[in-house]
Amino acid sequence: MSAPVPADRSAADDSERAEQRATWTELFFDLVVVAGVAQLAHLLHDPSPDDVALYALLYPALWIAWTGFTVRGSVEGERAAVPAMLVGMLGMAVLASSVADIRDGSGTVFILAYVALRWFAGHLWQGGAITIAMDWPLAQLGIGTTPWLISLWVDAPARYGLWALGLVLDFLILFTVSGTRTLGAATRRVDRLLRRRADRERTPAPSVEAAYTNTPHLAERLGLYVIIVLGEGVSQVVSAASDTTRDPGTLGTALGAFALLVGVWSLSLLQGFAGIPHLRAGVLPLRRTMLLHGVSTGLVGALAAGLGVAVAARGAVPSGNRWLLCGAVAAWECVVLIGDLTAGRPSMGTFVRALPGPAVALGLSALGDRIGIAVLVWVLAAIVIRHVLSGPSRRLPAAPAGHHPPSP
Repeated sequence: MSAPVPADRSAADDSERAEQRATWTELFFDLVVVAGVAQLAHLLHDPSPDDVALYALLYPALWIAWTGFTVRGSVEGERAAVPAMLVGMLGMAVLASSVADIRDGSGTVFILAYVALRWFAGHLWQGGAITIAMDWPLAQLGIGTTPWLISLWVDAPARYGLWALGLVLDFLILFTVSGTRTLGAATRRVDRLLRRRADRERTPAPSVEAAYTNTPHLAERLGLYVIIVLGEGVSQVVSAASDTTRDPGTLGTALGAFALLVGVWSLSLLQGFAGIPHLRAGVLPLRRTMLLHGVSTGLVGALAAGLGVAVAARGAVPSGNRWLLCGAVAAWECVVLIGDLTAGRPSMGTFVRALPGPAVALGLSALGDRIGIAVLVWVLAAIVIRHVLSGPSRRLPAAPAGHHPPSP
């Protein structure tokens, strides 16, 4: 007896899937990201290298947990269960609220919340059919959570090493696990199961389904996530400006911070795709696109935290915060370069044009207090805005077929 033929969801009605939009439930779910990014931003106020390393561990965990529910929503659309999304939102809130405990030496709640979220997001794929998430294996494969569980019995700093190992395993899954091979293996398992049962009883044959994400819908969700992170940056700047004396230096720093955020917004959403600067739709596989999104938004979150401290400091910015600002811009420039390389055939000129940005940003951090914070922020803003003025496209990229940008 042969296994049932996999039902390919990518063959569903194309027009219906193209018109799929972010639902009110999904938008409400995304609000928890605001709390998560805000909590992580506290790690980067006068950061030490250890604080930056901790942020680099916790932000991917928050982002991966979010993707588990986001990918499921992109596949299911309006059929996504509201109670499940609300349970996931509650778990994300617990995850975000436990960030502060980690700096105090306890990460138990964060670990348990993260592992539970990964398990619950994977459990949502289990139903009457065997469903394989073709585009995002992390939605179902939680091998990377094993080191996190083990770390419950390990103290820092070895605990953080296990967290890093868990993230590395997740990234290896993304680069090595093939959706097609996974689907084939699931089909063969069902076939063996049916052969064993054939002589004993007649049971309904489970179906095997290949679940594909709706790319326009997922791109919209990824872009909305960028808006949320940028919103945290605007909130940080406004809050810092309202708590300090409005002298010319503070106002100049605040305006420079706003200009920098505007540049990031323009490159990511007006001249990019899925919130990734200068990327074009359909150029990269979905997994790489989402990984770039995770890296890019993590850097924007760090930048937002640094800008808030810069505005509040009134010129006396700690050296750690200067390095954070300049390092975040330099790294984000590398993301822009990747987007440029995908926009056309790479050339030496592409690298030559990209080199000054990271070099100037890192050079500014080495100058220390010899350059005022307002000047520093404005130079960093100029580094980003130059791409807006000379990018591959100065207009809003065309939306995918059948998809319309969200109304104001």
